[in-house]
Amino acid sequence: GPPGRTVLVLTQTLGYHHASIPRAMAGLRRVAARDGRYRLILIPSAARLTPAALTGAAAVIFLLTTGELPLSSSEKRALVGFVHRGGGLIGFHSATDTFHHWPAYIKLIGAEFSHHPVPRTERVVVEDRSTPATRALPSSFRIHEEFYVFKHDPRPHVHVLIRLATSRGGPDRPLAWCRRSGNGRVFYDALGHFPQTWSDRRQLELVSGGIAWAAGLARAPSC
Repeated sequence: GPPGRTVLVLTQTLGYHHASIPRAMAGLRRVAARDGRYRLILIPSAARLTPAALTGAAAVIFLLTTGELPLSSSEKRALVGFVHRGGGLIGFHSATDTFHHWPAYIKLIGAEFSHHPVPRTERVVVEDRSTPATRALPSSFRIHEEFYVFKHDPRPHVHVLIRLATSRGGPDRPLAWCRRSGNGRVFYDALGHFPQTWSDRRQLELVSGGIAWAAGLARAPSC
């Protein structure tokens, strides 16, 4: 029969628009087809992220969103309530460059984008390989990305899965994490700036396991 779960995917941008969005969406579709336990529903505008739309959903993905998206205060409350009652929230890359004027969202996703240095190839360290998002990953790997710096270190508020490998005791640079909010699950992955990242099997492992956990289909006790 049809998959029992729907996952809503929002790609609206009112700030920077990533050229990688089509490739990111194609990557998500590949991951969902391989999993088979949920189906993706693309939402072109946050105006469609109504309480009614949330009612039937297992999770919501903010895929490379930016800016102050059109959600009314009651719709904002509905999204927070959806997560607290057991829904999933998944953010990729610029999901943390979204809703800078909505403190409850920043708290929910775990961080707020500040800036990024010039993209470069760096080593990232996988801190926790016990989760569905990370268990197929090596203990560290090199990737060419635009590496975000957040306004405050997310670590006190999240369970870090991956961090940038910083040399000589540099600042803490978490890049992917999970957290619980009420009965709900939040997963965030800061990678995904470039179209080619969405064909990288390490990113697709993160995507696949992160969605499965946030949608309630896989367990991650350390989260």
